[in-house]
Amino acid sequence: MTQKWQPRRGEQALGVVARTKLDAGAQEALLRSATQILGSGMDPRKLPDRATGLVVGYVQSGKTLSFTTVIGLARDNGFPLVILVAGNKDNLLTQSHQRLHKDLDVDGGEGLPAWIMEKNPKVQDGQYEQLLRQTIANWRDTTRDPDEKPTLLLTVLKQNQRLDALTKLLRKLNLADVPALVIDDEADQASLNTKVNQNDESTTYTRLRELRDALPSHTFLQYTATPQAPLLINIADILSPDFVHVLEPGTGYVGGEEFFQRQSPYVETIPAVDIPPQNAPLPVDPPHSLVLAMRLFYVGLAASIIVKSGRRSMLIHPARERLVHLANVQWATAAKDAWYGALTAPINDPDRKEAIAEFKKAYDELATTDQTLPLFDQIVEKLPRALRGTTIIEFNTRGTPKTPEINWRNAEGWILVGGQAVDRGFTVDSLSITYMPRGVGVGNADTIQQRARFFGYKRKYLGLCRIFLEANLRAAFEDYVEHEQTMRTELKQLADSGANLHTWRRRLILDPALRPCRRTIISDPYTRARASGGWTQQRGALVSPANRLANAAVLDKLGKAASFVPDTTYVSKESAQQHLVAHNVPMQAVVDALVDYRFEEARDTAAFTGLLVTIGEALRQNPNLVAAVYKMRPTASGRREIHDDGTIDNFLQGRTDREGGYPGDTFYHRADRVTVQLHAYDLVLASGKELASKQAPLLVFHIPQVLAKDWLVQVQSGQQ
Repeated sequence: MTQKWQPRRGEQALGVVARTKLDAGAQEALLRSATQILGSGMDPRKLPDRATGLVVGYVQSGKTLSFTTVIGLARDNGFPLVILVAGNKDNLLTQSHQRLHKDLDVDGGEGLPAWIMEKNPKVQDGQYEQLLRQTIANWRDTTRDPDEKPTLLLTVLKQNQRLDALTKLLRKLNLADVPALVIDDEADQASLNTKVNQNDESTTYTRLRELRDALPSHTFLQYTATPQAPLLINIADILSPDFVHVLEPGTGYVGGEEFFQRQSPYVETIPAVDIPPQNAPLPVDPPHSLVLAMRLFYVGLAASIIVKSGRRSMLIHPARERLVHLANVQWATAAKDAWYGALTAPINDPDRKEAIAEFKKAYDELATTDQTLPLFDQIVEKLPRALRGTTIIEFNTRGTPKTPEINWRNAEGWILVGGQAVDRGFTVDSLSITYMPRGVGVGNADTIQQRARFFGYKRKYLGLCRIFLEANLRAAFEDYVEHEQTMRTELKQLADSGANLHTWRRRLILDPALRPCRRTIISDPYTRARASGGWTQQRGALVSPANRLANAAVLDKLGKAASFVPDTTYVSKESAQQHLVAHNVPMQAVVDALVDYRFEEARDTAAFTGLLVTIGEALRQNPNLVAAVYKMRPTASGRREIHDDGTIDNFLQGRTDREGGYPGDTFYHRADRVTVQLHAYDLVLASGKELASKQAPLLVFHIPQVLAKDWLVQVQSGQQ
């Protein structure tokens, strides 16, 4: 990774890693990674400046520890303000806030504090404004030593009102000379503009944009385990990353490669008969596979009690309907009570004998992966304690406005039943057994991967772990793991080379090895190609001078890959009605050129990226595909009016309403292949009529209906 500057390792960053249980080598790797991340962003000694970085880790792999170390480094290098945007649910924010407070040792030390930490600051409360002003004033005070200048650490919910309140506070101050660090945890969730195709902005995206606008000098770090949307869809320049860093997990991490290896001993397929039909009445008795999963959990918990290796948890992750959650809680509670009654019955009781025999089967299963299990007689002795010491909880918002918060130390065992609340971001402490009787859904790769709460630092008790999955979901995880490794390898090479992220975007669109990601991204509304085909025009006409020059170079490159001849389908003496055409331009050349075309209007990026992904899929099916490329009125000068925000509604010349008149720009396309029209106009602001740009390049695509339908069928085959 190419760094802009070299951060100094000081007391705070060194303290974070020293408080971990990592060995010396792992601590050094953590510090080195954090130094590269912070050093690739804005240099606090050279203001004003902004930078955006994408930090990619595995699910449950230590992303929080990484950004905690980066935050410590920021304090060591003179950042007076750090903001963590963490989760869109209160329990996730609380989890992150408490973890940061502990790992940074916020209340530790003597004398003036190194940190002032607050959660969800309120604009109405004058205390917060005063605190912010005091912190900045102290930081500017040259009579204070660095250790007398605390850093203000704010954690804020990724939610409309909370972000808005913080932004309003920041706007009250002059922060031009204040270096800030902003971390967006789970950056692919909620942050992106989900209304881009409606010519609108989603609320959370707007609030993040406004927050960044209020900070003239900052580094914005996007942390995620599923970077497909920030990398490929790239739906807003303000969130588009400048650099990428790939996190490497520690030696104790167990992820997809291990859990989903061929013939994995840790994964079980839930039989179709055990998956309750949607909206159908639930049976009175629990599914057989769920009962087996619970027995495995209790045997593992009893073993952990014997060897004093800590608590254990089980996650039951069914469909989102709360009635299904309630049924699973009732099943788990009834089974727990029945087993406890049987195991505490007299020694010759037939129910006790039957229960012990069934638990012996579970013991034998775990023994295939954990050769250190205590003797079965010892397990039987501890099973009543394991049952009695387990808390079963419905983990959703039933009857309350908030998802419950858990104090894990209150019980030796936990069984959580939940849906969306445990999809992402939430850490299930000491999770050993996962039971997930739900399908793939719409098949989005990033959504599927975020359900993998069973990944994590589990090496010490891996033999006790089991994952029960619906058949299609298991296959989806297996596919994703293969894709994830390819993606991470590509991104690491990209980071090491210092190359532009556009390089990797081309690979994502064209490389067959990355297909599992592309297939699901196509179905995302950001990049959905219209099944009917048709025209797609560039809407953001006015771009920066640098991007205008870059785009002109891109189109020049495309022109050199084609052999243009005058179009003779309509003959005119007017230069504004004369065009050049190349009918057989290799599709590969079109993609190679246009993947680097730079947009500044979010709708354009969404629409044209979707087209490129779709074309990339078609190109893999037929590498010999060709396109038609038109240079529209290359010898004529033309002007078009644009709105004050730089957008244009329609710049195509229409049809002349007389016999033999000009047929209109949309006449120029091929019915059997993709058509690309290259336009260039002088742009004039509609409000003041002043010239805004000369010879600004503009793009138009046409996708034939028959090809659009074929490509969408190919891309989405196999999805539910």
